[in-house]
Amino acid sequence: MTRAPRRVRKDLPFQRIALVLSGGGGLGAYEVGAFRAFEQARLRPRIVLGVSVGAINALIWVAHDFVSERLRGVWLKLRPASVGMRWATLGARSIGAFLVMLAVFEALLTLADVPELRLGRWVSVSGLSTALEWPDLLVDGLAWAAVAFLGAALLRYSDSIEDLLARLTPPADPQRLNRITGAVVLALAILYPVSFLFPFAWPHRFHLVFVAFAAGAWLLGSGAGGGMARRLLLRTLPETGGRGLWRSAARRRLLDGLLPRSSDHLPLDSCTHLILSACEVESGRLHYFVNWKVGHGRFRDLVRDALGDVVEMHSRHELLQAALASSAVPVLFEPVRIHKLHYVDGGVFSNQPLHAVLADDADALLLVLVSPSESPPRLAQDPLVIDVAARLSQIANWRDLQTELRGLPPDWSRDGDPARVCVVEPESGLPGSLLTFDPEITKELLSRGEADAWSALESAGWLEPA
Repeated sequence: MTRAPRRVRKDLPFQRIALVLSGGGGLGAYEVGAFRAFEQARLRPRIVLGVSVGAINALIWVAHDFVSERLRGVWLKLRPASVGMRWATLGARSIGAFLVMLAVFEALLTLADVPELRLGRWVSVSGLSTALEWPDLLVDGLAWAAVAFLGAALLRYSDSIEDLLARLTPPADPQRLNRITGAVVLALAILYPVSFLFPFAWPHRFHLVFVAFAAGAWLLGSGAGGGMARRLLLRTLPETGGRGLWRSAARRRLLDGLLPRSSDHLPLDSCTHLILSACEVESGRLHYFVNWKVGHGRFRDLVRDALGDVVEMHSRHELLQAALASSAVPVLFEPVRIHKLHYVDGGVFSNQPLHAVLADDADALLLVLVSPSESPPRLAQDPLVIDVAARLSQIANWRDLQTELRGLPPDWSRDGDPARVCVVEPESGLPGSLLTFDPEITKELLSRGEADAWSALESAGWLEPA
């Protein structure tokens, strides 16, 4: 017989419990696992602050009246493409300039018909070698000219291409587009040997190179072999001149589908204070997007003293934009523009801004961390540039956490019955990483988050007696 879950103590003396959710990319599923324990314990915080992926989780959880089932369902289906991390698009951008140069070079050599310089000028049918005739050369040259325009288009219209891919990829089946692409690449590969039987001119060399590039782009976005291909790309990727590797179209579409349409169900000017943080790029100040009318008072003054500013949210669009801004990880995603200002992930600079909830008169703290608070996670073996960057970010977050914890009032600690500070954290490093969105790993993160939340509530003395 299954025992009913324990509830929060009726005599718990805290009236304004603040829940703080840190960033962590794919590890954010751990926070959603903790939500289930909070729901079963009937714990409803009065203040919810989210940073990066924590901002997305916080917004959707509060908007759905502290019920996480739909959020859990989406997390179990998330793939990198679901949040806009499309390696095929990144590969297309990287080779756009290369295609222009290659196409011009090949077109000139093909039209000039210089055998000594031609790249792979041979065709074999039933063991017989034949040279390309003039019609083939003309079609080949025109095809390479088309490739030059294609490369220029990839560079010029990559934003629109990513928007299109976001619309074509359904959240319920993020791999469908990749399967369709794989089928098209396979059909083109089969067409190549068949094309030698055509009674008319055909751009054979162009066809072969196009299939090779298409197969490479498909491999980058596929599950099988995609990891190795992406590691190879990261080792050879030239320094980007853009503002980010990916745009926000996919994250926007994901959030738009999760956020209630009706204004009656949106967390605007509600009794639950919602705070989402992001960093304004020009000034370097942290901006806190809030869902209530702050006015000019103590909260705004204390935030300003901590080199921050307060931005009020009054509509569904502003809620969505704030969550996008908070989750715009620098380098990975482009900055998000709000009211002519550009924002990036606030977690890079303050992943646990406890001072913000103290400024909102919180009298107890519920903190969910995706890594142990004792020390930052160890660096992965054979690290890539993103692994090193993630490690530096984790060290900065750990140092910021220690500073924030030391800044709590003297009587705030994890000791006591009940304790004023309750910390949900894993005992050891979690599986996955910032860039990992895998259903099997997500299941483990959800399970560990729920189990660790129950343990933390028990240790803090917040639950009724067993």
